[in-house]
Amino acid sequence: MFKFKFNTKTLAYLALLTALLMVFSFTPIGTIPIGPLSITLNIIPVAIAAIALGPIGGLIIGSIFGLLSYLQCFSIGVPSTMGIVLVGIDPILAFIQRFVPRALDGFLVGMIYYLLDKKFENKKSVSASTALFGSIAGGIIAILGAAVGWTGISWIDADKKLPADAAEAAVKAAVGKANNSTLYIVLGGVMLLAGIGLVIYFIVKKRTAERTEVKPACFIAGFLSAILNTLFFMTALVVLFGNTEYVQGLMAGRNIFVFIIAFVGVNALVEIILSTYFSGVIGSALYRAKLLPITEKENKKRRHKNK
Repeated sequence: MFKFKFNTKTLAYLALLTALLMVFSFTPIGTIPIGPLSITLNIIPVAIAAIALGPIGGLIIGSIFGLLSYLQCFSIGVPSTMGIVLVGIDPILAFIQRFVPRALDGFLVGMIYYLLDKKFENKKSVSASTALFGSIAGGIIAILGAAVGWTGISWIDADKKLPADAAEAAVKAAVGKANNSTLYIVLGGVMLLAGIGLVIYFIVKKRTAERTEVKPACFIAGFLSAILNTLFFMTALVVLFGNTEYVQGLMAGRNIFVFIIAFVGVNALVEIILSTYFSGVIGSALYRAKLLPITEKENKKRRHKNK
């Protein structure tokens, strides 16, 4: 099993990733507010920690991310509109909602990366170009899928909120909004999943050059870091604050599933694409530089190459 050691290299990793988290949290470089939520790049240092330092390292950096996220609720760093409101409702529950999902994200991504890396140990690496073009193709399809799904969701909201004047009624009748909303949501969801599937397929596909030594598990760790962070964050929000007037107002009568998809929207998609790509590239670079933990089998292969 992965062993965590507090040595010079570990402390250097933790210090560097903590500094990066602070830059991302205190400047618009890594935290871009969009409505109540923000697009955050802090999931990337968490993924790198999970890759380089395992579950405990991911837990430590994820916990620091959670603490910095909580400080944003007090306008320390880039302010969080939602966080400010939630702290006003209950500061303890707000801390749990901000801290626990990030810490759990780092720990689980570290565990999953360890298991995936062992699984791919005997497989060839994929080329950087294959990973890049596959990610771009999958990302484009995923973005289109999100747009289609968002269209269907917005039509549902329009039926409830917009004034029913004659012009709008004519448009609704022409396009058949009420009947097509579900179709658009399903179609968008299928395209989104297909796009994400393409990203993973091209990353994991066994095709290429040993010299590139791209690590598939690094890309998947980055992807999961973004997915799990969003999943845990929104689950904690609904569980801890779902009955509050604030969250009920955000939900606007929608069911939980539709609310979460509509609420995270483009934010989550951008985070997934950026985290998948940069975590994979950086993790693979660390591997090539021999700065990641390697298995005994890899050690033997490298010793054989150096003879």
